Amino acid sequence: MIRALLAGLLLGACTTAPTRMSVNLFPPAYSTAMSSTPGLGLTPISEPPKGVKVRYRWSTTEGFFVTQDDATLEISNHGPEFLTLAGKVYWSYDPGIQTGRGEKPVHISVLTENVKTGQPLARADFDLVFDGSVFRAAH
Repeated sequence: MIRALLAGLLLGACTTAPTRMSVNLFPPAYSTAMSSTPGLGLTPISEPPKGVKVRYRWSTTEGFFVTQDDATLEISNHGPEFLTLAGKVYWSYDPGIQTGRGEKPVHISVLTENVKTGQPLARADFDLVFDGSVFRAAH
């Protein structure tokens, strides 16, 4: 099982100790033709300060985020910006739109925030490139 672990960036402007963050991608490449997954799985990996409950603010320049209910397998579309308390989300796209197939890659970012104060704790950014058949993390 191949896993791509992308290094996150620390937010220097935090007033409390920032959280280290990365994003685990699985599968490592994705196309809407893949029936085994609702999208490219994105799981934020972070260690917030003790006692701090976090939420994740996802955004993408193209495509959209979806979640899947593990019990019912129901898929919910959340659009290009999504705020969630849960960690894992999926990135997907409409195959009828030329998403990320131009000169610019698809940019995805996730911001970890303190639920109580809204204060940003950490941020991870990465790009997806289309290699002619699938999207994968840019190196």
